[in-house]
Amino acid sequence: MNTIKTFEEFTGSLQEDAIEAGNDSKVLIDDTSLDSGDKIKSTEILGAILSSKTEKEFTQYFYDQYGNGSFTAEDMSTLVKYFNEYTEEQAEKEKEAEKEAEGDAGLDPLADI
Repeated sequence: MNTIKTFEEFTGSLQEDAIEAGNDSKVLIDDTSLDSGDKIKSTEILGAILSSKTEKEFTQYFYDQYGNGSFTAEDMSTLVKYFNEYTEEQAEKEKEAEKEAEGDAGLDPLADI
């Protein structure tokens, strides 16, 4: 006999382990457990990444939320790694967009006329 789960039962058994930093992003952000027992959800980490302009601003957000003593060096380095991966990926995308814009600007579609 087969058992069929309802949608609520099925989705309740799924856990949010990691999220991608965007639709076309290759950066994968996991939930982070701190030594203090707190757990930082991947969605909160992504939100802090998107709203922070600098690494210092990013780390300060977590120190403000969870306290300076809540993080080991390893915990904070994991969070900073996510931030750096995302910003590097965005910088690469901007460079590619600039190259495409320069390449398109050099071509004159009416030059053959």
